[in-house]
Amino acid sequence: MIKLTTPDLAAQLLAAPFSRDTSAVQAASDPLVDTPMRVTLDQIRPYQHNPRRAPNPQHEAIKASIRLRGLDQPPSITRRPGEEHFIIRNGGNTRLAILNELWAETADERFHTLLCLFRPWTARGEILALTGHLAENELRGSLSYIERSQAVDQARQLYERECGRALNQRELAERLTADGYPVDQPAISRMGDTVTYLLPAIPDALHAGLGRPQVSKLLLLRKAAQKTWQHHAPDGESAQFEPLFQRSLARCDGDLAQFSLDRVRDEVIGNLAQHLHRDYDELALDLGETELRRGLLTHLLEPEVPLPRPEPGKLPAAGSFSASPTQAAAPDNKQLRKHIAELAQAINAACAPTIEVLAQPEGLGFACRCTDLATLPVQGQALLGLWQALADPTAAPAGNLGALLCGTPNHVPWLDDETLARLFRLIKLARQLPHAGGR
Repeated sequence: MIKLTTPDLAAQLLAAPFSRDTSAVQAASDPLVDTPMRVTLDQIRPYQHNPRRAPNPQHEAIKASIRLRGLDQPPSITRRPGEEHFIIRNGGNTRLAILNELWAETADERFHTLLCLFRPWTARGEILALTGHLAENELRGSLSYIERSQAVDQARQLYERECGRALNQRELAERLTADGYPVDQPAISRMGDTVTYLLPAIPDALHAGLGRPQVSKLLLLRKAAQKTWQHHAPDGESAQFEPLFQRSLARCDGDLAQFSLDRVRDEVIGNLAQHLHRDYDELALDLGETELRRGLLTHLLEPEVPLPRPEPGKLPAAGSFSASPTQAAAPDNKQLRKHIAELAQAINAACAPTIEVLAQPEGLGFACRCTDLATLPVQGQALLGLWQALADPTAAPAGNLGALLCGTPNHVPWLDDETLARLFRLIKLARQLPHAGGR
């Protein structure tokens, strides 16, 4: 019979076949139902996929409250199978970070040990953890728009992994709502477009807090710009729109206080005009501008190419008056007349819908007809007189032009700002038609 000494017995009991996997034992012993549990900070880790990326703006206020009152609402915790540490289950990463700061600063035991509600990990643990953090942060109103958008995109990936197929926006909205984060399909669409089209170009502005109203306007601008591109771009160039839009947007990224939707619009329209060889103001109207980006009257009176300012005592070189090589090529007469007729139709529809506009291949590009002049209202008579004056510069000035354009002391102008912008655009295009033989 072999006698074992105490050290030998201890060595055999602790040999590899008898070694204990601490994490596995802990996970196996986790409660199977929701259970209050006293844990220390050493045992808890933050949730790695927390939707919040930026520091909580209320961090210092929450810290002051916890320092004074203690932790009123301990976060709930859970644990993935096989892992040693607990994680925050649905909201509470900021509170956990503050407790660690206060423990390091004070060594006060009340910041080190806390009573939490343990909730068992399930087969859908990852999805429930992510949606739980989303819902908790949404209640507190503490997530930026891009943080919510990225979290929803991450949830989409988890859902698709769960069901083994791609989900449409309606299905994704239904699953998020069922898991405690109610959201509708239009919001899903807007968030997805934000991550796909805006985030690569303006990450700084988005993470600085660019909100849903500004994001919605940017996405509407992109949609209008894409429609204009599809209308004017040559066949086979559809793939070039997205890089152009991204470059235009990226030039405006930066500090949120300096971010300007007007500047983005100007960059997009300018790049479209240069690439498509179209006029800036023409594309501005195509994109639904209610006011031209540049001052209308000033732009009409200025030359197409701004004149250089010479140094004192010197004259500018003759070559400096030539057009820039990047200036968009002027449209031909057929295109000019087509656009003029379209503008006249829009102006008549706004001011005198009983006047019929007929497109034609000569003159200004259109002619007007009214079957019953006797019933034409006074603003319609003034507009018809204006068209006649433009078609025949030798004709007598039309009456009521002042009221049509500028109004009277007792009445607003008959042409609103948007219609007036179209009229100025029409006149500018007409000035590009040849004088000889063009009328």
